[in-house]
Amino acid sequence: MSQNLFFNDDNIQLSESLRVIRTNLFFLNNKEAGRVILITSSVPKEGKSLLAINYAYSIAITGKKVLLIDCDLRCPRLNEAFNLNFNHGLESLLANNLEHEKIVIKNISKNLDFIPSKTVTSNPTELFLNDKFLTLLNTVKNNYNTIIIDTPPLTIASDAAILSKLSDGVVYVVAYDEVSAEDLKFGKELLKNAKANIYGFVVNKAEKNIGNYGRKYPYDYESSKDSKKSIFSLNFIKTFFGGRE
Repeated sequence: MSQNLFFNDDNIQLSESLRVIRTNLFFLNNKEAGRVILITSSVPKEGKSLLAINYAYSIAITGKKVLLIDCDLRCPRLNEAFNLNFNHGLESLLANNLEHEKIVIKNISKNLDFIPSKTVTSNPTELFLNDKFLTLLNTVKNNYNTIIIDTPPLTIASDAAILSKLSDGVVYVVAYDEVSAEDLKFGKELLKNAKANIYGFVVNKAEKNIGNYGRKYPYDYESSKDSKKSIFSLNFIKTFFGGRE
């Protein structure tokens, strides 16, 4: 995937939408250091990773220090957005005790650092069940205003639910008319059981498909054959998430 970032002056509508998201999340949690925000979705291809990248950029350009972490050990692709080649990522810290200084890529953009990941084929969820990721967060929190965690979709893995317990809040991305009501309910239930603090939702692709991120997500995903995609109204989604967007 070549670099395809929307937060720039060439796309005013998307840039303004990101500024609204940035402002709303600031009012929900405006602490000066160590704010941890997790971004997830129900299914692949809803645009959560693209949101994570652009949200990170939108904070960094204000002069705040940001750390973006790719926690999708099944399908790590954020590094492709930055055209990166790297030897070690988050998986090396979680599985092999590599020091965090050796996996943080500094100044991927001004005020923005990045921890990439490589694919883990054996028991990736279990790597988040020990204390190593918590230790990482506690070690770097004071160095950043905001830490953004990109996770796998909730219907693919429970990683987001596990990591939500280490986060201040969760942003749930919903691709308009691309996810079944059953999958949406399943994902929210996982977060509810984990007692996650759901900040709210972001409706993506409401007017048209934007960007190509996630088009080749290598999961063999199919919605339940007995369920049809719901044509969600925005009012339905607002009600589903308790009125917060």
